[in-house]
Amino acid sequence: MKRNIELLFGWIGGALAVVFLGGYTLIINQISLADFKQLFTPVFPSIMTGMPLTEALELFKSLGAWFGFTLLLVLVLIAAASLLLTYRNYRKKAGTLYLIAGICCLIGSQLLAFPIAFFFLIAGGLCFFRRPSEKAAFPQT
Repeated sequence: MKRNIELLFGWIGGALAVVFLGGYTLIINQISLADFKQLFTPVFPSIMTGMPLTEALELFKSLGAWFGFTLLLVLVLIAAASLLLTYRNYRKKAGTLYLIAGICCLIGSQLLAFPIAFFFLIAGGLCFFRRPSEKAAFPQT
């Protein structure tokens, strides 16, 4: 049985992770202090008034580094799960990897990327609970 739905959910989640987690990482690591002050002071006034600007920038850069590491780990897990589904149809092992990718996405983003992790959890659940139909299990020749 082809597992196209599981693969689709996994790669949609991966694409969203690249856009949001990777985008944040790239932008925050290349931002200048003046741009940081202009962009983040209106959004986070309590943080910006409570600490020096350079310290706040370092705080957001460390969050960006954490997001980058999380993104790399999630992409490796998605690739491994996709290979297991595509070439060997090991649905339980692939489902486990998708669930681990979802949990890593949740923990690595400090619960900020729960909509992205939802795609991985759905893909993992489908790997476990979606059964092949009778037609797919016994093709007529």
